[in-house]
Amino acid sequence: MKNPNALKWSDLKTGIFFVFGIGFAAYMGLIIGKNSNLFSGVTTVKILSRDVQGLAENNFVSVSGKKIGTVSKMNFVTNNDSLFVVAELRLKNEFAPLVTKDSKASIKSLGILGDKYVDIITGKGPSVKEGEFLSLSTEEGLANLTSNANKAFAKINVLLDQLNSGKGMAGRLISDEKMGADLAETINSLKATTAELSTLSAKASHGNGLLPKLLNDKEMAKNTDETLRHLNLAASKTEALMTKLNSDKGTINELSSNPALYNNLSRSLSSLDSLITDLKAHPKRYVRFSLF
Repeated sequence: MKNPNALKWSDLKTGIFFVFGIGFAAYMGLIIGKNSNLFSGVTTVKILSRDVQGLAENNFVSVSGKKIGTVSKMNFVTNNDSLFVVAELRLKNEFAPLVTKDSKASIKSLGILGDKYVDIITGKGPSVKEGEFLSLSTEEGLANLTSNANKAFAKINVLLDQLNSGKGMAGRLISDEKMGADLAETINSLKATTAELSTLSAKASHGNGLLPKLLNDKEMAKNTDETLRHLNLAASKTEALMTKLNSDKGTINELSSNPALYNNLSRSLSSLDSLITDLKAHPKRYVRFSLF
């Protein structure tokens, strides 16, 4: 008679397969959680940073946007009394040759509030080897963005306070009605002047006056140019004549600088004037006619 409590072989096999299934599922879950390939090896490289900006283990690693591995481990290290974080990046061997020794890694975000990941920009050097460090270039994260936004809002608030209190040129324009009216009048005057200049330019280009002819008639422009040259020449000759008249050797200068010469000339002119007057009054004293 069989013992009902005896362990059957079929039950034992079921238990063994169940245990192996649980173990395999756990292993597969670990592999999938690490985003690793079960049938390919990995190459581990590292990055060092003071601030990993929320980067976490199991976040992915990419090259030019394509996922090539995961962040496997993150640990604190101390260097020269400064605290750093070392993050290990597990790269699939099929993509590891793309990462060179002069590659640049950066921590980026999937959107403003998305998960962080490591993006690598490859270089032109030899491929990276197991355990080597990659250079990390930091980018402005959400904290820096928020800080810059706060600074901008502070400046805007100061500007608004100045506008409301009437300080500065902009504040005076808003609060001082007279200044605003003067500015509006100035702008209107500028508009009117601009319109007049535009009208004058149109008339100069297409009108019938002297200016359009000077601009468009080449013959008239040539004649005008020649006239101006003649005027310049006449002005030069006049200037030369005036220079001679005003020189020390000129007659005008002698008359002005030599009183005796001036007095003699004046007496001579007076005598000549008297002689002409007497000649007109008594012509017989000076002219006699005889027929025989």
